[in-house]
Amino acid sequence: MPSEPTRQSHSDYCADQVRQYDYYRYFAATCAPEPVRRGLLAIYAFNLEIAATRERVSEALIGQMRLQWWRDTLDGIYGGNVRNHAIAAEIAYAVDAFGLSRDAFDRMIDGRLFDLEEEPPEDTGALLNYVSATSGALTCLAAKICGLQDWDEQAETVGRIWGLTGLLRAFPHHAVQRRVYIPKDILRHAGVSAEDLIERKPDNDAAAEFEGLAGHARDAVADGPRCPKAVRPAVAHVSVVRPYLNRLARAGYDVYADGLEPTRFGAQLRILRSTVSGRI
Repeated sequence: MPSEPTRQSHSDYCADQVRQYDYYRYFAATCAPEPVRRGLLAIYAFNLEIAATRERVSEALIGQMRLQWWRDTLDGIYGGNVRNHAIAAEIAYAVDAFGLSRDAFDRMIDGRLFDLEEEPPEDTGALLNYVSATSGALTCLAAKICGLQDWDEQAETVGRIWGLTGLLRAFPHHAVQRRVYIPKDILRHAGVSAEDLIERKPDNDAAAEFEGLAGHARDAVADGPRCPKAVRPAVAHVSVVRPYLNRLARAGYDVYADGLEPTRFGAQLRILRSTVSGRI
């Protein structure tokens, strides 16, 4: 069972978690009115909790049990019996305040089951399904909290942009855990294995693999929607993707290169501009 935080209000706990571990989403959410902001931070804290499952367990079965705990918790939330847990309490608030259906939460948990696997996605289609089930479903929930009930297709596109780019940004971290999300079809085309990428073998030019994944993210950015004002606090964080991908290309798709991430101030400026312009 996930541990229960102490000495903080439930909403403050969620806000602190998102500020510390998902700052771009956090900063964008601060542009929303308080009830919307609270709802966004609740689902973002839930996302962080289930996304960290792989890192917190020693074997897949325990990870499955943790994710099942959250399914049972959702049973309680939708059945009127909320567990005494900060994130569960805030999800219950969001469900009640914004009429959120359960489907997206279940999709997110289903997606995180793949994190417990030892192999990369079989092909690009499997990768896109994973990204849609995790980042896409989360963005759909965020859009509904912002009041857009019929924006799922656009939200999926925005979530795909963020999810694909996030896998590139997190590759060094995942490699330490011996996890690779580059699909097997891209690896086969490049003539390398997941182990080659993890070990950073001197004779392995990994640019092609990362360029392939970046290409999917860049295509999604090109198709990205112009965002209505109401939803911008839920999607403005995606505005940091373009400069990241541009820097990654200039670095020869070396995901370990210095200077790929914007400065904190630079990211804040881009996010604020996006909340005004609606461009991601």
